This record gives sequence, C-alpha cells and structure tokens, in this order.
Amino acid sequence: MSSEPIKSPLPGFSAGAQKLIESAIEKNDLEFFYKLYLSKMVELSLTGRGKEFYEHSKSGLGDSPNELLMAKGFEAIGCLIDIDFNRCIILLDELEKTTLNLDIHTWVLQISDLCRAQINFHRGNFELALKHAYGAINSPMKSGSLDPIDQGRLIRLVCCIKLILSDIDGINQCAQDIEGVANPDELSELSHAKSAIKSMQLLAQGDYKQAYEIASAIVAIEEELNRVGISAPFDCKFVVARCLFEFSLISETLDQLDKLKTQAQKDKLDCIYLLCEVGEFRILSRNATNLPNLNTKFEALQDYLNQNQSVKSMSWLVDVAEIFIKNANNEVTRVRSLVDRNRNIPYVKLLDKQKYKNKDSELTDISYFKKLPELTSFQIIYKNLNLSKFSSEGSKRQREYLMTALAKGEAVGAREIFLRQDNKTLESIINFTSRSNSQWLESLSRACMERIKERNALLEFSGEQLTQREIEVLKYLTSGKSVEEIGKSLHISKNTMKTHLKNVYRKLKVNDRNEACKIAKTKLLV
Repeated sequence: MSSEPIKSPLPGFSAGAQKLIESAIEKNDLEFFYKLYLSKMVELSLTGRGKEFYEHSKSGLGDSPNELLMAKGFEAIGCLIDIDFNRCIILLDELEKTTLNLDIHTWVLQISDLCRAQINFHRGNFELALKHAYGAINSPMKSGSLDPIDQGRLIRLVCCIKLILSDIDGINQCAQDIEGVANPDELSELSHAKSAIKSMQLLAQGDYKQAYEIASAIVAIEEELNRVGISAPFDCKFVVARCLFEFSLISETLDQLDKLKTQAQKDKLDCIYLLCEVGEFRILSRNATNLPNLNTKFEALQDYLNQNQSVKSMSWLVDVAEIFIKNANNEVTRVRSLVDRNRNIPYVKLLDKQKYKNKDSELTDISYFKKLPELTSFQIIYKNLNLSKFSSEGSKRQREYLMTALAKGEAVGAREIFLRQDNKTLESIINFTSRSNSQWLESLSRACMERIKERNALLEFSGEQLTQREIEVLKYLTSGKSVEEIGKSLHISKNTMKTHLKNVYRKLKVNDRNEACKIAKTKLLV
C-alpha cells in the first residue's frame, strides 16, 4: 500500500479513510475491498465509461479459464456501456458458444440477457427486449451486491417499454415487482429505480402533478450524478414531457422533446430519437397549419427508418406518426388501414378505442361508459367527460358529469384532455366557468376559447367553406412544389389534384396559385 496519505477536500476525511483501509487490511476484511471493487464497477457503468469498467473489472480477476471467460463477459458489458452494440453482440455470441457445456454458462446467459435487453430496447425490438430482461431477472445466477441494482434497472427498463406501449397492467406489475427487490445495503440506485417506476405509474393513472414532481426530481438527481448513455434518465424525461403536454404547455413539451432527441442523436440511441420524433408528430398534428411541414417531416422519418435497418422493428411507430397526420386530414380509410395492421400494439389499440372510433361503435352507447371503472384519475375524467356528452341524460346530469371530470382534472393538472374535445364540449366548459370561482377553470376556459378560435380560423373564408382536403392542397401550394409533386405527397392522381385546385380557386374567388397562397397566409393557413 502507498505511504502517501489519501487526499480529500473534506476536513478529517483523509485520515479517516486511511484508517479504514488500514483496519480492513489488518483484519483481512475481504468483503470490505470486494464492496469497494463492486461500487467502482457500478459507478463506471452508470457514468458511461465502458473501457474503464472493463479494465477495472479485469483487475479483480486472475488467469484461470473461468476468470478469463468472465473478463470477456465484462468486456461485452463495457461495449454495451460505450453503446458499441455490434461489438457487444459479437462477444456475447462467442461467449455463449464457448461456455455451452461449462458451469459458467449460467452466468454468461445472465450477462447476455442483461446486455441484449438493453440493446433490443434501443433498437426498438421491445418483444425481444422484454424476453431478455425477464431472462436476466429470473436467472438462477446471482451477482452479489450488484444484483439489486441490476434487477432494479431491468424492471425499470421493462416499465419504460410498458409505458411506451400503454400497457397499464404491465406498468402496475413493474411497480409491484420493484417493491419485491431486496435492498439490504440501502443502495440509492435501487431507490431511484423505484421512484422512476412510480412516476411512470402515476402518469399512466393520470396523476400528472405527482408524476411530474417525482420524474423531475429523478432527472435532476441522476443528471447531477452524471448518468449518461443507456443509464441516462430518458424514461423520466419522457414522463416530464408527457406531463407538460397534459398541462397543455406545448412549447415547453416540444423543447423537452427536442433536447432529448438531440442527446439521443449524439449517443446514437435510435429508439429514443424515434420516440421523440413521433411525440412531436402527435403534438403538432393537432394544428392543421402544421400539416404541410409534417408531411415533409414524415418523409424524412421514413428515410431515417429505411437507412437504419437496426431499428426496422420500429416501423409500427412510424405508422403511428402517419396515423396522427392522416387523422388530422380526416383520411379515415388510410387511418383504418394503419390501425388494422398494428392491432398487436397496445398503444394503437388504445388510440383506436379512444379516438379513431366509428360512428356505430360501442362508444356511442351510454351503457358502455357507465360500466367503465373509476379507479384512477384518468378513468374518472375519461368516463365523466364522455358521459357529459349524452343529451339523453338531461342538462342537469350532464353538468354534474362535467363538474366531476373538471374537479378531478384540476386536482391532477389535466388540461389537454379537455382541450382535445369537440367545440360543443369546449363551449360547455366555458359556460361552466361563470358558476365557479376556480382560477384553474378560468385559465382552462380561456384556453378553450383559444382552441375554438384556432380551429375556426382555418375555415374563415367569405363564401363557401373549403373541405379538409382542399385546405391541405392549399397549404401545399405555398411550399413551392409542382402540382405533380403535391399529388404524389398526398397520394392522389393528377386529375384529382386539378379538380381540387379548381374548387379551391372557385371558393376563394381567385384566378391563380399566387392569389390563393396570399389568402392562405392572410387567413393563417400557412
């Protein structure tokens, strides 16, 4: 041991640390040094230092055949930490083959599952990610005091996947599973995982204020601890962004997504990047003036997917982006086609049930809504908000339903769910404000008026109203594209384009494209 004293800016710490080490040596306390060794491994792995992780891991190993194989396993983990996924997979494949008939094979499989769970998540293959995550969690091989951290982060990863897929039961199961992970050493990383999962559960339940507070705290803590790469708190940043959206803070939401997307590009984490992109589509598609730019953005997204074959399993997410666009254009047939081919995705099923429903669906039947549970904040708001639309209940009962939904919305910070409703519901909320002293409701009422104004601005023409498709054609005219290019982007023939143009010019009482574009800009269509 070096005779040089340990250096520390904390008074008395250096002498105390030196004394601890000397005492451990004197007592031959191997567990003390083993915990130091493991703690250093954890810190290196969470701060994105894969090469240092590998070198440090090797320092505690000898030259026996099993220890050399373990070193190869740690090298694979180092590659995972450094986001060198291809090299990591090569090493894992070699290890699994080499150790097939050896006792150490169980350990190798655990390491392999742990790494492959992360890799498949970041490549968007959630099915395989879940398979490997559960394989690692349920492995008969345990890895000492690191095990609670490994389990906690894997359950956290599973919960993130369940959140993306809107699998509410899966999220609740993760919240239950994380409580079953023993934490005798009171490891802070496991506590962070529990809080992150709690924030995701609260978000799924519609308790946006609480979810935002917890997720924001975890982001601040883990960024302060320099958690980067695959260990960065991207799950909690998603929770923060989604809560901001539900608060109807649109600019702040887009800013949060843009920052996360920029970091994901820098780290080459394709799945996070695509999730941010599609999140932007969801937000921007609600305003028809964004549609021309969104169509161009969608073409770029398709190109990105085609050029990155490692994320080809995320094609369903690109379909979701198109669903948002086509629904905004009222292209029912195309929306139905996209929904039908993605019915195995829980999130798409949820969209289909809540938003892209047919007129003759069960959602026009009041008995369907009356049977819905009211166990979570979201369920209470969703059920009562929809019941308030049935005139058959009578105006008094309708107001009571709306009052229940608004009261819960105020308690949890939900705004966007109300602003997404039809104009008639928004007008009911505005009328309701006169009977309330709530500042929150007054703010929501003003937002409702702005949302109605925003929608009506698209159709304020002196004369015959444009159809949704004609509005989209008009917006494309300002892009500078030729008629043939516009038709190709909108998937319509040249003759159909000419018919739309003729109708647009007639309704706007103009003679050419330049005049039509001028009116479009005046009327805030572009």
